[in-house]
Amino acid sequence: IDRLVAWAEKRNDWPLVAKPTGSSGSDGVFFCNNVQDLKAAHGNIIGVRNPTGTMNNELALQEFLAGDEYIVDTVSFNGKHLVVAIWVYTKRKGVPWSPHSIVVYQNELLPPRGEVQDKLAAYVFQVLDAVGLRYGPCHTEIMMTKRGPILVEVNARLHGLQGPRLIELCTGISKATYAADVILSKGELFHQLYQEGRPGRYLYQMNKQCVQMILVSPVEGFLANSIKRALEEMELPSILEILPAVEKGAYLQQTRDLPTVAGTLLLVHESMDQIKADIARIREAENDGSLYKVSPEPIPDSPAPFCPKSPSSRSQQRRRRPRAAGLAREDRGPLGVKPPNDAFRSETQTLFARPTCPQAALAAFEVPAAPTSRG
Repeated sequence: IDRLVAWAEKRNDWPLVAKPTGSSGSDGVFFCNNVQDLKAAHGNIIGVRNPTGTMNNELALQEFLAGDEYIVDTVSFNGKHLVVAIWVYTKRKGVPWSPHSIVVYQNELLPPRGEVQDKLAAYVFQVLDAVGLRYGPCHTEIMMTKRGPILVEVNARLHGLQGPRLIELCTGISKATYAADVILSKGELFHQLYQEGRPGRYLYQMNKQCVQMILVSPVEGFLANSIKRALEEMELPSILEILPAVEKGAYLQQTRDLPTVAGTLLLVHESMDQIKADIARIREAENDGSLYKVSPEPIPDSPAPFCPKSPSSRSQQRRRRPRAAGLAREDRGPLGVKPPNDAFRSETQTLFARPTCPQAALAAFEVPAAPTSRG
């Protein structure tokens, strides 16, 4: 932590972003406006098991990039590239119940052409060339800032979750189809679409509009209603599919990151105005309490006792070992990651005590002891 503080104070350009080097889904990401925030972030990250099942041993400290975040989905064949989808994130920095969190609200598929889209495509093609990606799909995330596009991450894979399906529903071709073509079919489809010898680049068709909407819960407790049924009863025209992350009876957490979202909605329609109107109605239902009805105690549909993950339980997830110090960016190797300390490699993995459930929750599941007989 001393190195992190020294680097931050020397740089003196707040806010900074602190996050674990090996986690996922925006887990453990903190905005730090001062040294006190940085120390608090370090205490909440190091020594905590993350959603991938591994322990956070290191912390990355980065500049905060102000701007809009985009996703560019591409497919490549023999060093040539096609853009097959461009998305824009809607994220919120902090929510009332978790002011230091980054909460994703939605991804929206954009038309293939526009001033921003053209800049993103040109930039991503340079990135793919620089990292040597010549064949296959790629999923690149970029921040568009006052300095221009800045790379967040580049991933040689498909768009996650329902992304390939949405791309197919809205453009006519799934990203999985593009990937299979360049890997298995010698790029037959790729060659049909690539603008060889023609000006410009391939522009995917926009047959429909779509948004991948994240359900954000402002409340927590045992879910007393079905999220899917509540949304179905709203009869919103653009909802294609409802994918709740929490079923009736299970514990619903306040949304702080992707692992704690209440679910995902796929909204597809010819009209973006209709999609926006449906989103507004859903957000209203989230905020007025009609979408998430929760109980502080288990209900008859609740599963066997378990303990919901929450910030208060993070301290109970720590390993009984010395903490690994966080690393400022310049302390890292050429790939930005420092190998684990030898002391941690040789250390025996230990199990964690599960966080303690509320007594009321445990009492609801108590089973009378079976009678015993003495011989």
